[in-house]
Amino acid sequence: MSTALSAPGTTPEAGDGTAVRRHSLLTLGVVVGMVLLTLAVAWYWRWTADDGFINFRVVRNILAGNGPVFNAGQRVEVGTSPLWVGLLALGTFLLPLDVAWVAVTLGALGSALGVGLACVGAVRLHSDGATRPNRLFLPAGALVFLAVPATWAFLTSGLETGLSFAWLGAVWFGTVRVATAAAPSRPLWLLVVLGLGPLVRPDLALVSGILGLWLLVAVRSTWLRRVRDVAVAAALPVAYQVFRMGWYGLLVPNTAVAKESSRQLWSRGWDYLTDFAVPYALYVPAALGAVLVALTLWRLRPAPRALSLVAVTVLAGALQALFVVRVGGDFMHGRLLLPSLFQLLCPIAMVPVALPRLSARAWERWTAAAALTALAVWAAVSVATLRIDYQGRVGPQGISDERGFYVADASSKRPVVLSDHGLGRVVAWGEQVGESADRGDDLVFAQNSFSGSPPDTRLVPLGEASDDTFLLVFQAGYLGYAVPDDAVDTDFFGLADPVGSHLEPGPPGRAGHEKVMPITWFWARWSDGSPDRQSPDPALGVVTPEGLDAARTALGCGELAELIKATDGPMSWDRFWHNVTGAVDRTVLRIPLDPVEARERFC
Repeated sequence: MSTALSAPGTTPEAGDGTAVRRHSLLTLGVVVGMVLLTLAVAWYWRWTADDGFINFRVVRNILAGNGPVFNAGQRVEVGTSPLWVGLLALGTFLLPLDVAWVAVTLGALGSALGVGLACVGAVRLHSDGATRPNRLFLPAGALVFLAVPATWAFLTSGLETGLSFAWLGAVWFGTVRVATAAAPSRPLWLLVVLGLGPLVRPDLALVSGILGLWLLVAVRSTWLRRVRDVAVAAALPVAYQVFRMGWYGLLVPNTAVAKESSRQLWSRGWDYLTDFAVPYALYVPAALGAVLVALTLWRLRPAPRALSLVAVTVLAGALQALFVVRVGGDFMHGRLLLPSLFQLLCPIAMVPVALPRLSARAWERWTAAAALTALAVWAAVSVATLRIDYQGRVGPQGISDERGFYVADASSKRPVVLSDHGLGRVVAWGEQVGESADRGDDLVFAQNSFSGSPPDTRLVPLGEASDDTFLLVFQAGYLGYAVPDDAVDTDFFGLADPVGSHLEPGPPGRAGHEKVMPITWFWARWSDGSPDRQSPDPALGVVTPEGLDAARTALGCGELAELIKATDGPMSWDRFWHNVTGAVDRTVLRIPLDPVEARERFC
């Protein structure tokens, strides 16, 4: 048996209904096998990341009636995927499961759905739109995706990556149906799904825009119909954007401000790309995949709509990866590049196997056969031996093996719920802060270092707050979720704090950790006095009377005072409107690290 991406209209078994049914069933079996394999890999590598617990605390606040916030009474958007948070909240409300298990389940199912839809879409593309393929199909792109070890860690993780795969698979499947239809239209469901891109992740708005434009051009209609369809696709993201501006007072999530996502950090982004591509020799499947894509484009020459879809899909995946490189990548190995890899592989997720009697050119058959064979060899080597050289650690470029890093500090090889993490310290510290809040102590605690802290280590208060009990942390996820809702969790990276996120950034450092908020700003905002003892972490600086006085004065002046009102002030229609109209200026606002300089600027 030889393989080939055969020419449109070629049906070697034309009229042979038995052969068509056999090939359809075998292809269906392969697709189901890939879905089951995805679920098996996701289950074996199941876990939840620290950042996942940031979403979990928001879900808990939603279900408690506090709204989509990290701390009750502070309107700060700490997540980057509103749709993921909404699905977690709905799942936790409906199911008798811990939110962590809801996240793992939805991540695994979303990943499997994405792989399944990618495979079905590819089969339909290569079958010229037929729902029953007349030849057997084998996995190519889907095999590459699942053979990359970085994929295994993010099929679950508690983050929105599984949802990203599901969304990309749905978009690919829907656009293939349009591209291969005899009388194409723009179905309502596809318009709505396309519009959800920026609600899955803000950077997926690029994919939504590119494929949405293709859909407008590929399907002929009146301009009035096009305007209507754009309105349908834009309805949900625009509605949420208005809510974001009015509720949170910003144009973008607070995390984007904290991480300075508008900066161009090409060099750091290139390091992130090579950190992902080199360990797994991804240049090998990239070259072989390019051969299969080229054969696909050659085969689709008589079908310009399908040909253009393949080209646009590859372009969208490449541009999305380029965007990740532009902003400097991420601190989690491979995570932000996996959606791009998935989309680039969609056109060849499954490729047809042709019999020798197929009237395809011999060079096509042998080229495809060689590419598929080489892909299978690479996949076997990748699964068996290819790994990053900093497993379980943070690499020299600040990129971490996130799963391995936290598994090393967990009581389970597959940590999911909170009690699995931190060898008992996370839960114990949360309980200590909760007990203090119940007593009304109004104390400020600071996170101990996980490194070298025995499980029975107690937190030592830094001093008294004006009101509420606080835990100051670097790891806002685990410790944020461990702290009950009647206590306040503030992170020094500014992800959950409007002042910390708007501080002026220093030189680019580790991705996702662009800023560290000096502890002076915390004391100025939340305490009338001075700390009883300084923070043990020198990165947080030293609280001095002069700095404390300057910070308190600055917080009550001008744009900085308005920033506090936008997030902490009582919500009303008037406040909502002021938040909307001031969102642009508030988003670009930056605060000097030095409180004295801040006082001079704002007062």
